Amino acid sequence: FKLHGSTVFFSEQKDKMLKKMSDSEKELENLMILSLFASFERELRVSIQNIIDFNVNKTNSTVNKLTSLAKSSIERWTVPDMVDAFSEVVDEPLRSRVKEIYAYRNWIAHGKNQNKQPSFKTDPKTVQKNLVDFISQANQALQDSQNPNL
Repeated sequence: FKLHGSTVFFSEQKDKMLKKMSDSEKELENLMILSLFASFERELRVSIQNIIDFNVNKTNSTVNKLTSLAKSSIERWTVPDMVDAFSEVVDEPLRSRVKEIYAYRNWIAHGKNQNKQPSFKTDPKTVQKNLVDFISQANQALQDSQNPNL
């Protein structure tokens, strides 16, 4: 069959090719979700480190040690814990959506186990909107308190 009157698929029936194209589109969307969330997660970790630096008055060795420990261990913090750290500045429904997106991202990244379907499925546009909304709410609150941006 011919796609858009010019691309010819010789050995496949039209229904099979359209299914393959639809499946490929879904895989690309999943890769976009992985990429969007990876960028968000990295930015979240860096921003928390910046917030720690901005707010800590390093006047004694105990504070210096605690700051250093927090910054060095941030790579082991879970995304849900980091998201919930913004509970006073980002509303609960949005934090919940970001955590659902994270669970969906994990399902994609770990092989899409059909026996453990996520409770929430999404698309790249929704992911992008929710992550931008989270950053916007956090930034607004941080700007109001004169902290560095997320």
